[in-house]
Amino acid sequence: MNTVWLVVAVAFGIAELMTTSLTLVWFSIGALVLMCISTFIESIIIQIALFSIISITLLVIFTKYFVDKDKNFKYNTNLQGIVQKTGIVKEEIPSYGTGIVTLTGEDWTAISSNNEKIEKGEIVKIVKIEGVKLVVEHIK
Repeated sequence: MNTVWLVVAVAFGIAELMTTSLTLVWFSIGALVLMCISTFIESIIIQIALFSIISITLLVIFTKYFVDKDKNFKYNTNLQGIVQKTGIVKEEIPSYGTGIVTLTGEDWTAISSNNEKIEKGEIVKIVKIEGVKLVVEHIK
C-alpha cells in the first residue's frame, strides 16, 4: 500500500507544479504521511479518512496562515519608491492647480500638498501620489 500513497503524493505534487495556488501540495504531504503510517493501518477506509483529515487540516491551517501573513505585507511598487524623493518644477504649479515636475528624467503632473504656488525651477519633495499626479511640497 506504500507505493499507492507514493503515487498519490507524486500525482498531487505534479498537479501542484501546474498551478500557482499552493493548495494541492497539502494533499501531497498528506499522502506522504499516509505512506509512512499505512504499514500500521490495514483498513483502506481508515487510511482514506486519515488522508482526508490530514490533507484538509493542513490546507485550512496553512491557507489561513499565508492569507493572514499576506494581509500585513506592504508591496513596494515603483510608485511607492517615488514617495520622499525630490524633483524639479518644470512648469509652475499654481495655487489649486497643476504643473509639471521632472523626477528622474520623467515629467509628471503635480499639485501642491498645501495648495501654495510653487515657481518653476524650485526643488520639491514628493509627499504622495494621487492617481497619476504627484502631490509635492516645496523644500524650504
